[in-house]
Amino acid sequence: MLENLTTLNLAAVLLIGASAGFINVLAGGGSFLTLPLLIFLGLPPNVANGTNRLAILMQNTMAVGRFMKKKVNPGKFALKAALFAVPGGIIGAWLATLVSNSQFKLSLALVMIVMSLFTLFSSNRQEGDPLDPESYVGSWLGPGLAYFLVGIYGGYIQAGVGFLVLSVLLWQNINLVHGNAVKLTIIFFFTSIALIIFAWNGQVNWAMGAMLGVGNMIGAWLGTHVAIKKGHKFIKHVVTIAVIGFAIKLLIDM
Repeated sequence: MLENLTTLNLAAVLLIGASAGFINVLAGGGSFLTLPLLIFLGLPPNVANGTNRLAILMQNTMAVGRFMKKKVNPGKFALKAALFAVPGGIIGAWLATLVSNSQFKLSLALVMIVMSLFTLFSSNRQEGDPLDPESYVGSWLGPGLAYFLVGIYGGYIQAGVGFLVLSVLLWQNINLVHGNAVKLTIIFFFTSIALIIFAWNGQVNWAMGAMLGVGNMIGAWLGTHVAIKKGHKFIKHVVTIAVIGFAIKLLIDM
């Protein structure tokens, strides 16, 4: 399909991919940009949904590696959270392969609005300074269920799932510098499984996904630098602004 794209379209894929990767690392919602782009460039909505997963996987591989290089290691906490999220991701991706393109477009709009508004009104429910993930000793019962539900959403749509993971991390009072590394690790695991499911059903355009992924990786590289340099409070402000912006965009698009 790439041979049918103009130079301008290819530049748009790289630029929007880089913007999405940067936003995804700091907050979430980058797929609100990339999904419409892929559909505009001619991919059916279901294929755009699957193709976007390859770009997300490439982006998160870059970002998690960068965080670990900078000694921000998601560690055992992220693996435990991923154990809850991955089964949900499998269910969500499987459901996404069953719906028609028109059903997916409708559910995409409705679910993203609901989830964005939910995230907008979520807050840090814990007292005290934010924790390093490895020092967390609280219950996993409620958060585990939340990660499972987030996995279903992420497997189905992906767009905005970063906001939801950060909401659970704020609930657990996790510092958002480390929390972003945790978020990206969780999404890496369930996106890997989701990509296999979409590919099995012929819903991945590998060339387009790889091109978009290059852009995402560039943005992710920049995003990790900013996240580590600016810290928890800055990231929280970015998340708030991003959620408000994307919620308004979705309401206008409706």
